[in-house]
Order: sequence, then structure tokens, then C-alpha cells
Amino acid sequence: MNFRCSPGFTLVELAVVLAVIAIVATFSAPSFVAWHKRDQVDARARAMLSTLTLARSEAIRRGARITLCRVDAARACLLSGKACEAA
Repeated sequence: MNFRCSPGFTLVELAVVLAVIAIVATFSAPSFVAWHKRDQVDARARAMLSTLTLARSEAIRRGARITLCRVDAARACLLSGKACEAA
């Protein structure tokens, strides 16, 4: 038999590599989703802390009470206990 040496991959090698990548991706996807949700919660917590810090510094600077309220899409304050409407 006369085999010549050719650079590259065989179809079987390519199929095995793709199968391994698919298996790894299958196991890593749920942990990525959980990480993304934790990251969103952390970002909102940091934004809330930043808002509270700004309100505190403004209260000290003005020497007055500062009130925080949630706002809707139109930037209007929501009443206490009122749910935000999805836009």
C-alpha cells in the first residue's frame, strides 16, 4: 500500500471534535444562564447602592430630606405598592 502524507483532518476526526464540543456546550449552557442571572442581580444591586449613595450625599449637601421613588417608563413616580407596567 502506498499512503501519501497529506496535511489536514479526516472526516472522522472532525466529527469527533464536533461531538466533544457539542457535549461541552451542553453542560456549560445552564451554568452560563445562572451566571448571567446572578450578574444581572449584581448590576441592579450596584445601581441601587449608587442611587442611595447619591441621595445620601445630596441630603447632606442640601441639609434636607431626600425621597427616592420608583419611576415608570414616562419617568413619573409610582405610588407605593403599585406594580410597574411592562411596556
